[in-house]
Amino acid sequence: MSVDAFAQREGEIEYEKEFLFGLNFNTNAGLIGGGMIRYSKLVRNKKDQFHNFSLGLGIVKHPKELRYANQSGGSFIAYKKNHLVVIRPSYGREFVLFHKGNEDGVQLDFILNGGLSFGCLTPYYIEYSTGSTTAIVPYDPVTTPNINLVVNSPGYTTGLGSTKVVPGLHVKTGFSFEYGHFTNKVTGIEVGFMFEAFAKKMVMMEAPIDPTYTGGSFHNNQFFSSVYLNIFYGGRK
Repeated sequence: MSVDAFAQREGEIEYEKEFLFGLNFNTNAGLIGGGMIRYSKLVRNKKDQFHNFSLGLGIVKHPKELRYANQSGGSFIAYKKNHLVVIRPSYGREFVLFHKGNEDGVQLDFILNGGLSFGCLTPYYIEYSTGSTTAIVPYDPVTTPNINLVVNSPGYTTGLGSTKVVPGLHVKTGFSFEYGHFTNKVTGIEVGFMFEAFAKKMVMMEAPIDPTYTGGSFHNNQFFSSVYLNIFYGGRK
């Protein structure tokens, strides 16, 4: 009798398609790591497997980034060479390990996917004081080495036209915990691990060529690993 009750609670998967969107948090970013959208479709002749198509947009920061503020109200990241934003189209499989009941419970899925990574390196611009004038220029270890002469940073949008794209690959695996009172609405979290490799080192920080500088060099990576958390919402039919 207990087996029958469990089977009735677990029920059958009553949907074939699912569309989700959400926010990403990961150990290579700051407060918010980016965003994601995901589309899943039931695998033919499989009651507990789904094709998994997703698109992620992630911010990657160097672990030694340090923001400075000055008396004029401006702020900047010292010795930052490039912003790094990664676009990640992915494909994989989603395996339903436990299906929730019709109106309550938690669904547990295992997700394994991977795909291309497009690392977008955008030059980091600063307002650099040169005597009586201030120029908005990209940080350069030779021409703008002195952080005491930096007034401000104009932000991400400055320099977009000079963005360089570096190709790469990524793979990730995780568990999805979905909950909600209705089968056609989805709210939940996904936690997992991601590994990513690019065709060359992604230069985000660079030490100045200045005899007075004593801060040491910066290590820029070609390979990245992170633990991530996605908070998502969506629907299914």
